[in-house]
Amino acid sequence: MHLKKLKFLILALVLLSLLFFSNDFGLIDIEKEAIITAIAVDYDDTNAYQVTAQIAVPEASNTTTENTKAQITGKGTTIGSAIKNTGDISGWFPQLAFCNLIIIGSQVANDNIINVLDYFAKTLRLQDSAQLILANGDAKDLLKKTTPLDNISSFAIQKILFKNPGFDTDVATNDIKSFCAGYYSPAKSSFMPIIKLLTEENSPEQNGKTNQESQGSSKENGQGEKGKNFFDASTTALFYNGVKVGELDKDLTHIYNILWRKVKGTTIPISYPQNNGMENYLLKVLRCTPKIKTTANIEKIVVEVNVNLYCKILDHNSADHDASLYNNKPLPYKLVQTGEELLKSHVLELFEVSRQTNCDFMNINDKLYRFCHKYYHIHKDNFLSRVVPKVKVTITGQK
Repeated sequence: MHLKKLKFLILALVLLSLLFFSNDFGLIDIEKEAIITAIAVDYDDTNAYQVTAQIAVPEASNTTTENTKAQITGKGTTIGSAIKNTGDISGWFPQLAFCNLIIIGSQVANDNIINVLDYFAKTLRLQDSAQLILANGDAKDLLKKTTPLDNISSFAIQKILFKNPGFDTDVATNDIKSFCAGYYSPAKSSFMPIIKLLTEENSPEQNGKTNQESQGSSKENGQGEKGKNFFDASTTALFYNGVKVGELDKDLTHIYNILWRKVKGTTIPISYPQNNGMENYLLKVLRCTPKIKTTANIEKIVVEVNVNLYCKILDHNSADHDASLYNNKPLPYKLVQTGEELLKSHVLELFEVSRQTNCDFMNINDKLYRFCHKYYHIHKDNFLSRVVPKVKVTITGQK
């Protein structure tokens, strides 16, 4: 009996050795794979999908190692066929495992973009945490731009989306999983940041050159407009039933993050008239405690919002020396009063934008269902028009 087990073990080892030395176990040759870092989705002239994939191509020399970029565009009647077409025309297998960014063109957002996102949400080739952004124009144009610090535009955009603590939380990020969950929820609402291109007009390279000379030299160098472009993602697009219905500007995006996300280290500029001039302060939020409570009766839905901000003065344009003598300066009464009124007005404006666009980005429908289920069937069809917000903002500092 033991002899049979020994013979079987030896035979298994021989077979495994043959497989090891004669086969690569189905691994795909790395030289035939295209590592896609971002995908841009647009419409072409025939209203077919036009998918542009940005590929990171590693190149090494004797002195430097640099990642360059390349774009491949494919077309198809579906997103899957368009991505497949990028591989057919290039001979590179499109690898989506490292794709962290999906860019949607502005024209695509005029229709139900779930037709685009369903493929990315259901395929196992792409991670659910891939970020969604909306281009302020054609999505493929963003992939062609470079910044002074990043040669690959998708990496530059991701640095804006994922800021470390201490930066201003002025970007309302959203991934594929969360967007689709909002779309398929009873509220049918979701959002994503809008990426706008900022061009540096007075760059050093522009001095002493005409526009035509500058553009010509850029094209000759193959750099497009390298070093002159920056990205801004402080505006948020609102979607209802998969179609863009409105936007949140920079201030409203900021206050939305204060209500729903951790904002430690973010700053709040506050200005008010004082002594025939303007007092300009910059407050740093050291601690933020938002509380949102939803109650309902037969007639209305009451949403109570209480925001407590513990702040300190980071900068002040006053000529006196009080602000520079010590760091923990007490907050002036006028500053606190103005700041509380300003933030309160922004919170109330959030509710108004939600009502006008019918986009429940405040998750009121979910809270109504969970905490006021008795009245859910009464308000579910037009709940946003019956919301009565009660907002209180408190700013405190050193005593």
